[in-house]
Order: sequence, then structure tokens, then C-alpha cells
Amino acid sequence: MRALLLALAAVLAAPAGAQQILYKLIDRQGRVIYTDSVPKNFDGTVTPLEPVTESNVLPSAKPPEGAAKPKAPPGINETRRQARDDLDRKLRAAQAKAEAARKAKAEGADPLAEELQTIQHRSAPPRSGQPLPKPNCFLAKTPSGAPVVHCPSQVPNDAYYARQKKLEDDLAAAEEELTLAERAYRRGTD
Repeated sequence: MRALLLALAAVLAAPAGAQQILYKLIDRQGRVIYTDSVPKNFDGTVTPLEPVTESNVLPSAKPPEGAAKPKAPPGINETRRQARDDLDRKLRAAQAKAEAARKAKAEGADPLAEELQTIQHRSAPPRSGQPLPKPNCFLAKTPSGAPVVHCPSQVPNDAYYARQKKLEDDLAAAEEELTLAERAYRRGTD
């Protein structure tokens, strides 16, 4: 053990530029000895141990040329400003979405051509000498032979009501999103 400590002390005391080679000696009894020189008439195995200097090299503290300097983390004021800007951006987007949903609902109130169906309204015939209620109405007889007036008219079909339901749902969702964005904006900028 003393030989090992002396060998390590010698290595540490050696000048930085000098290469010191250590030896691992194993005698016939299996004892291991580390030393910086091989004794004369040694009867055993000798293994030279060369130090690995590549792993002992520290990288330069100077960054390589052309490398970008690391950014300092933003301060609390910059973080707050960014959060306020994000909340403002989300609020404006929610306002625009709600306004677009209101406009679509208002403009989509009338049925489209493909959303209309024609139905026949039946009514009692007019008294003699009175005109039919509408110009497209006509007189007909029931299977029992009684006179009846048929007036065809167009009314919205199921597609119209489905579209109206979707417009209402979209408007409700946009208004809910706007409410949440307004609440988040108030809380985030207080």
C-alpha cells in the first residue's frame, strides 16, 4: 500500500509536461503492486500502465467562434408582458369568433332553396262568389265527394332546422369561449 501511495505521489509531483508511466506488478503469490519503476530480478508479471490524457483535458471556457451567446432568461416584467399579450390575443380571437357566429346566425335565418318542401293545406271551399285564398290554390273533391280547397305552400324541411340548430350551437360555443377568455384576461392582467 505504501508503494502505491508513493507511486501516486510521484505521479502528482511530476511536471505537467512529463509523461509518467506506472507499472502493475503481480508476483508468484498473486500480490499486486503498483510502482513507477520495475525492480531488478522481479519474478512475476509486469504490465505497463500509461495514463490516458485525453479524458483529463478540460474544454476551453471560451465559446467557439460564431456560436450564439446563450440568451438570458426573461425577467418577471417580460414574462408578465408576454402573458398579457397572449391573453389579449386569445381574447381578440374569441371576440372575432363570437362576432362571426352572430353574423352567421343572423344571415342564416332564411331557408335556402334546398331546405324548402312543398305541402298541401286543405280548407273548406269559399262561399259562392268569393275567390280562392291564394292564386295557386285549386278546388278538388275528397274521396267521399265533398268539395275541398288545396293550397300548396313551401315550408322549411328538416335540413333547415338542423342548420339552425348548428348555428345556435356554434354561437353558444363561441360565446362560452368568449366568456372564458374575458375571465382569463381579467385574472391574468390584475
